[in-house]
Amino acid sequence: MSNINKTLIGKNGYLFLTNDSANELKVHCDNLDLVKDKTLSRYNFNKFVMVVLPNKSLIYKEFLPDEYNVKYRPAFDIYQNKFKNKIIDAYEILKYEDDTYYKTDTHINLKGNYIIYQKFINKINQLFDLNMNPRNINILHKSCQLSTLDQGIGDLTWSTNLGDQQLESTLDNYYFTNDFECFYNKYVIKNDKEIRFLNYELVDETQILENKNEFANWNIISKYVIYKKNINIVSKNKILIFYDSFLLNILPLYLELFYEIYMIKEVYDNNFINLIKPDFVFEFRAERFLF
Repeated sequence: MSNINKTLIGKNGYLFLTNDSANELKVHCDNLDLVKDKTLSRYNFNKFVMVVLPNKSLIYKEFLPDEYNVKYRPAFDIYQNKFKNKIIDAYEILKYEDDTYYKTDTHINLKGNYIIYQKFINKINQLFDLNMNPRNINILHKSCQLSTLDQGIGDLTWSTNLGDQQLESTLDNYYFTNDFECFYNKYVIKNDKEIRFLNYELVDETQILENKNEFANWNIISKYVIYKKNINIVSKNKILIFYDSFLLNILPLYLELFYEIYMIKEVYDNNFINLIKPDFVFEFRAERFLF
């Protein structure tokens, strides 16, 4: 079977995702609208904020090959019209910053994610009269091949995406911190730790996963609700966060923000809201998945 090239080689070593199911480049270049319910009627929870993280082809459009003219955001326009001041457009924040996405991966890096984390806290403080403070961390970086780090990054250099193309270099800037434990692909599940892994009926299966020597890889994260109770937080708010892979490198900071927090790698779903009965609901979504 021949490889299909899903990696688009841009300028200055920047790589982009093409030939994907979300049709990211067609959305931005051809104004392709994939939103089925233009009214977004499923969204009916009042204390809600959505954070939209921009596609790499939007935030770094100047590094695309010349034939690509990125200028449309049809899905975002629909969501913004729905949520008004309850949506955070991370593009408007990050377009003034340098080096917030990886060159050789589709995702935002820790530097970019930390900027959004701070803006998110400011936003919910303003909207809901909360008094939350972002945690200060020291962000470091080094030059390396991302795929050698065993953290599921460097995806645009993987043979499954690169196909038969050849790259001049696979070096990238990797951003990291020593101020919290890396979670994705690193966290070993233990029953005596505060982080719990619940099935979709909210039954705690942490002990079962420990018995299987499991860790926080994609198979686990995509099938389990991550839950944590921070007993030292005075305000007893229960929080539900829907998120996608863009949040994985900073997930531990969100897990410590609230008294009780449920994190689900899914799009907004009223079934989970009815089951958990949270005080606030937040959703973090890459723009390419705004359907």
